[in-house]
Amino acid sequence: MNLDAGSRYTILAHYYRAMVGRADTWRVRMDTTTNWAIGATAALISFALGAAEIPHYVVFLASFLTFIFLLLEGRRLAFYHLWQQRVLLLEEHFIARAASPEGSDASTIDLTELHRRLEPHLGQTVPTMSLRKAMSRRLRRVYVYLFLSQVFAWVLKLTIHPTAAESVEEWLGRAAIGPIPGVGVLTIVIGTMLVGAVLAAFGGGPWSRDQTPL
Repeated sequence: MNLDAGSRYTILAHYYRAMVGRADTWRVRMDTTTNWAIGATAALISFALGAAEIPHYVVFLASFLTFIFLLLEGRRLAFYHLWQQRVLLLEEHFIARAASPEGSDASTIDLTELHRRLEPHLGQTVPTMSLRKAMSRRLRRVYVYLFLSQVFAWVLKLTIHPTAAESVEEWLGRAAIGPIPGVGVLTIVIGTMLVGAVLAAFGGGPWSRDQTPL
């Protein structure tokens, strides 16, 4: 099938619209997951702090659900990144050139370079961003604040319920979960926070235009 320049640009314009639509769909899905995580955190923290008889480890349920949402959102970011990469390629090699002062000259749009950059994407729906990297980026942009708020709520719960703690020993005694002593629970919490900090700091890699910083 032989296509003239006008037909090629029409196809690219429709392809651009399709990629923007797909990217927007996955962005909405990401925002939905974030809303779920925020809602679950707020509900469970309110429940835990609402009465003295509520056990402190209810807050850990919020942390578990938040981690599940982080996994889900990492996958959604990986797919969003795939479609957003294609949008950025088209904007760089097609939209930007067409909008330039020399855009009236069709030769200013380098279809050869656009084809070279876009060809690896065509027919592919496998994300180019790893799940680890996607989770790291969402962790340091959103989820780190949720986990910190949960840790703060857990510390506050142990401090004020059933009455105000008068010593560190009393506080640690309240932190116990069944056969696990309070020191062990605190060690697990601190260790988990350190692992999360390492993932957030070093798991995402450097920013670049082809790696949307979300």
